[in-house]
Amino acid sequence: MDNQRIYNNRFADKKALEDKNKIWQILCKYFFQKYIPKDSLLIDIAAGYCEFINNIESKEKIAFDLNPDLKQFANEDVLAVNNSFFELNNYLQGKKADVFFASNVLEHLESKEQVIESIKICSDNLKKGGHLLILQPNIKYVKGAYWDFIDHKVALTDKSLIEAAVMCNLKLRVNYPRFLPYTTKSKFPQYPWFVWLYLKLMPISGFFLGQQSFLVFEKFDE
Repeated sequence: MDNQRIYNNRFADKKALEDKNKIWQILCKYFFQKYIPKDSLLIDIAAGYCEFINNIESKEKIAFDLNPDLKQFANEDVLAVNNSFFELNNYLQGKKADVFFASNVLEHLESKEQVIESIKICSDNLKKGGHLLILQPNIKYVKGAYWDFIDHKVALTDKSLIEAAVMCNLKLRVNYPRFLPYTTKSKFPQYPWFVWLYLKLMPISGFFLGQQSFLVFEKFDE
């Protein structure tokens, strides 16, 4: 599948990309940063337009994505790798990560076997006590709209992700089954102040508008 062509069409509006980045600035500062030590090695397994990896603070950042435009969007402090995350070991050089971040990626894989394989790669390359953070559309709440994107292939819920992670030597630490709306194009105000308020009102706000899950898993053994 031609990922570059899909995303160039899907996100052709530059203003929409700028607005999306502003949303991620708030999400990173007021929510995600608390799960990521500032002295950590952080790996984003499918960075897209780098809204997360650019706006989070971490000592060392590595971003993977198959889109050849990746390096155009990554900040200078990000090692941008235009390759499959499944080639991770060719880039880590024996190091282990403190945090892996996976946002809206697992649904694009070819099968549930690949989902388990990707989680296992994260687990195998995490330090003991390290964390895997997953932000993922939850088909339980998105329902049929899950298939509105041609590149969505695997249906997942928070419970199926938990089951897969446990198989890969990870323990669940945080689970918001209903966290964010399905897409940044969802029909609710997206001003930075509103996003900030939405986070402050979690989990109540998520109960009404959340269609994506957020989960944190910990590596508990070597």
